Amino acid sequence: MFSIALHAGAAGKSGGNRAAAEALFNQGRDLMTAGKFVEACPKFEASQQLDPGLGTMLNLAECYEKTGRTASAWAEYREAIPLARAAGSKARLDLATERAQALQERLSTLTIRAMSGDDADPHLEVRRDGVTLQPAELGSPIPVDPGEHVVEAVAPGKQPWSSKVQVTGDSAKISVEIPKLQASSDSAPPSATPAATPVVTTTPDNSPPAMDKPSGAAQRTTGLVFGGVGVVGIGLGAFFGLQASSKWSDAKAKCTDYPYGCGAEGTDLRSSAHSQATVSTVAFVAGGALLATGVVLYLTAPSTKQNVAVGFGPGSAFVQGSFQ
Repeated sequence: MFSIALHAGAAGKSGGNRAAAEALFNQGRDLMTAGKFVEACPKFEASQQLDPGLGTMLNLAECYEKTGRTASAWAEYREAIPLARAAGSKARLDLATERAQALQERLSTLTIRAMSGDDADPHLEVRRDGVTLQPAELGSPIPVDPGEHVVEAVAPGKQPWSSKVQVTGDSAKISVEIPKLQASSDSAPPSATPAATPVVTTTPDNSPPAMDKPSGAAQRTTGLVFGGVGVVGIGLGAFFGLQASSKWSDAKAKCTDYPYGCGAEGTDLRSSAHSQATVSTVAFVAGGALLATGVVLYLTAPSTKQNVAVGFGPGSAFVQGSFQ
């Protein structure tokens, strides 16, 4: 953990603001030293609002980094680079540049897309975590901190829309599609008759549709095939996951202060680990989906009696079934 004690004040700030900013800055430093990063970040944020300073900015960036807010930390480091250059502080310039570059490859992004073309609503307002987005941000991958984000869309005379998005881990690439907003019931003319809403119902029995009634045995066989392929996918996910973990360990062993001082070999190992981790995730997701589809097909096949067991173990999964 680095510490920068100098707290440069901005011209035009009142003495009270500077005093409060200095006190909050020192409290943040004490909390950082004690390892209480979650509590320290708000202190630096408040100090920076009262009296902006390069030292506060760099400490805030480190605090964000320590709490896993990679995008916020990256943004602070990037903002500090020109300020450090203008101040002639090579140590701070090198620090901000190095940390920003290290975080850039870990950034997760959230891409928000809305209706375009003739269906686009010129009055549509899109918000991410309560902040209104600029039109240019739509359709572009924007770095965000890992965790839950709320995407909202509103427009005059339309029903509001919102969705919660979970961004997990580093280097995640998440996309959200905003559908065409429906007209609000308050905006419909008095004489208008609401359009009928199609109702989809499900029945508890296992009877297939009357117009297409395949045999129960065929459907169960198809379900077992899907389940078998899903098990293979999960197995591949476990294999590549173990490979990725091994490569991460090898990469860290090549670094003097991970993720810094890794050299060419350490960087290559880290890149390989990242690729294998991605393959592992895709295999797990695809395998799980196929396995679930197989179980559903098996369960919904018509039969007098049927028993299905699904199990998971370390790096393995199985599906067993019997019917009469």
